[in-house]
Amino acid sequence: MASHRTRLRDSRSYQFDVGLCLLGMGLLAWALASGVERDWELGVAALVGIPLVAVVARFPMVLDGEDGGIEIGFDSSILMFLLCTFDASSAIAVWGVAVILTQLISGKRPTAQVFNVGAGILAAGAAAALFHLVRGPELGTPRELLAMVAAAAAYFFVDYVLSALSVSIDTSSPFRNQLVQRGTLMAIAAFVPFDLLGYLAAVLLRNSPWWMLVLFVVPLITLLLSTRAVVRGREDARRLTVLLEAAVRVQSVHVPDQIGDALLYDARRLIRLADVELRDWAPGPDEVGAQVKRGKEPLWVVAPARDRARSTVAADEQALGALAVLGADAYARIQLTADMVHYARHDPLTDLPNRGILLDRVAHALHRSRRSQVRVALLFLDLDSFKPVNDRYGHAAGDAVLIEVARRLVECTRLSDTVARLGGDEFAVLLEDITISEAFEIADRILESLSRGTQVGTDTVPLGGSIGIAFGEGIESSETLLRNADLAMYEAKGRGKAQAVAYEPAIGRVRMEGLQQVEELRRAIDDDALTVVYQPVVTATTDRIVGVEALVRWHQDGVQVPTEEFIRTAEATGLIIPLGERVLAKVARDAPALRAAAGGRISMSVNVSPRQLRDPEFVGVVAGAVRDMDGTGLVLEITEREGVADDTSVLEAMRQITALGVRFAVDDFGVGFSSIGYLHSVPAHVVKIDASLSSEIDTDERACSVLAGIVTMAGALSLDVVVEGIERQGQLEKVRDVVGAPLVQGYLLHRPMPLEALLPVVADNRHGEVPPPAETPASQSDSDSGELLAPIA
Repeated sequence: MASHRTRLRDSRSYQFDVGLCLLGMGLLAWALASGVERDWELGVAALVGIPLVAVVARFPMVLDGEDGGIEIGFDSSILMFLLCTFDASSAIAVWGVAVILTQLISGKRPTAQVFNVGAGILAAGAAAALFHLVRGPELGTPRELLAMVAAAAAYFFVDYVLSALSVSIDTSSPFRNQLVQRGTLMAIAAFVPFDLLGYLAAVLLRNSPWWMLVLFVVPLITLLLSTRAVVRGREDARRLTVLLEAAVRVQSVHVPDQIGDALLYDARRLIRLADVELRDWAPGPDEVGAQVKRGKEPLWVVAPARDRARSTVAADEQALGALAVLGADAYARIQLTADMVHYARHDPLTDLPNRGILLDRVAHALHRSRRSQVRVALLFLDLDSFKPVNDRYGHAAGDAVLIEVARRLVECTRLSDTVARLGGDEFAVLLEDITISEAFEIADRILESLSRGTQVGTDTVPLGGSIGIAFGEGIESSETLLRNADLAMYEAKGRGKAQAVAYEPAIGRVRMEGLQQVEELRRAIDDDALTVVYQPVVTATTDRIVGVEALVRWHQDGVQVPTEEFIRTAEATGLIIPLGERVLAKVARDAPALRAAAGGRISMSVNVSPRQLRDPEFVGVVAGAVRDMDGTGLVLEITEREGVADDTSVLEAMRQITALGVRFAVDDFGVGFSSIGYLHSVPAHVVKIDASLSSEIDTDERACSVLAGIVTMAGALSLDVVVEGIERQGQLEKVRDVVGAPLVQGYLLHRPMPLEALLPVVADNRHGEVPPPAETPASQSDSDSGELLAPIA
């Protein structure tokens, strides 16, 4: 049942209200006893007065305050008529009975009914006493008119002061605040003249046939309807203001529990009822309410159904419905934000934490390890012979296997451990507060679980994995611990797979290829032996090339060195700075030819490292490249590594570079930790959505919805969007028809190609003939899908 305040004792002012009522009933008893001797006169007065009071009482004026409202009724004009026409006791008796009957059918709270009965009869007594004191023996004189004005003012004063005092007690607010309100003077100005209509009707009855009173019907109805229109119009304007304030309030709330508090607060302000509640069931027969859509959980805002001067039951229900829509929108917004943050930090296939979250948790674990002197272990798992599963059964079956592997990893670990997917068939497990033997026990459980194989269709597919284990005691970085576990995993594969190997320094020396590779890379940079290829970025709807991304390549003895490998080496040794300068110089030399082939504006993007941005000379290098590019747009791509958003020197360099007209693009968006917050921290203009988020959009509606949500978010931040990894026609169609991203890049459209192959492709594309994708060997591409945008033509 509803918990609305309907009992008399629920009101703080009930003692005061009951006292008034008892005084009023005493006065009514005296009047009835005095009127018994003139029962015919009392009967006529009742026949005339009671119906009129019941009708006019339905049209009061409402004076609103911050903590409540006071109703000023014009039914006292009937009292003035009775005082002028009958003796005082008969008038008070009829008036008192009429007030009681009116309150009984009003549907108001018991405390309000009790107060109104007492206040109405006592105010009538004060009006009658003052009227007969001032009136004198003669009728129809100015003195009688003055007495009537005094009686009307006395009634208003007593009723208003008692009402203000009751509301002040009930709401625990200062009496002065209730006594002095907006609209009080207007009520006084309307009240006394309105009451004089009763006097005018009495004068007309004395000097004319009784049927002449019909002439008062039209002006009386007009005045009553006008009062109702003013009250309802003012109430509608107030409710609109409350709804606007509520809309602003719920948009600033970011915690679901606070939305309910805000809704309850605004609902009470909206319909001016304290008996409003939020609950999970629908309103009953004597209630009104509206459902707030909150996922699968029902939620209703419910209030008592009361027809009042200020509003009707239907109007209250409509107002609560509007407020419920605001609440539903707030719940949906918070849920969408939570979903987007979740998908940005978790692997979309397995719903495991991604690399960003893993590294963040490893960093926290290492920090705790330093303080508590406990050991941390990181397991790096790579599935053995997983590629044949994809080749034989298809990617859908391969995805199902990866989901099953993720489930088994969670089963084999403790609740406090973190299981993450790094990408492809690579997983990691963070073990905190662990011993060496316990870490190997968990690794063995994982290997045993994988050895059982899995079911793909009707076939049983064998599974296996190699695990590298790196132990940390707080002196390592999270990247170092992950790299060590990675090296140990390769050692496990080298020893025959399906086993766990702990990292040792000797493994690092063997696996990293040491100083020899560093020197060879340094020599390649000095000899300008690195080459640059370009992969176009096109509009999703027209395939028009609007920019290209520069990708660096290194060949040794005719074999391409994996880009990620030598870039990692360059960053670790500082060679990334001269390497980056060479790439920028090459792009600047190629820019005029590319612009000429395009016949207009086109952009060229270059990947840069945070280490380059920390170099004091880098801003000058970029400025020189901008001059040499002669109007061709330059975009620098950055990723979320090494605390870029928290490095003031990097942010300052980015601001200086932006002032040169260069734009920044966030590369690999969606796979790093706190990607959404990252966009607010750096002066980014473009978002490149990582290929892992687009890889399944043509087969997985959930993945498609996630990508569409990220595009919508980027659009709201006024960022250009490039979707990477478009390799199938189905992906492109989803981007066009559902996701809505303006720009795409991938092998389906163009593979990376040298400048001499790029120029005719761009020229033909810009002149309306889009050639087929360039046939660049697959070995020349990597996962750097592309980037765009300086100003687009």
